[in-house]
Amino acid sequence: MEQIAPLDINPKPDTVIRVLMDFSPLDKMADFEGFEIKTPERKGFTVVEWGGVLR
Repeated sequence: MEQIAPLDINPKPDTVIRVLMDFSPLDKMADFEGFEIKTPERKGFTVVEWGGVLR
């Protein structure tokens, strides 16, 4: 994320959490294997950015 969309925040945050979801429509149901989501620890001044791309 930092390479394609860098953040410039002042004052500098202690923690940055960035989530980008990429969506594509499907023609039919698909089987996917699950994955573990790790919740980052928030310390001090925390910035949370989330968004998505619909293709």
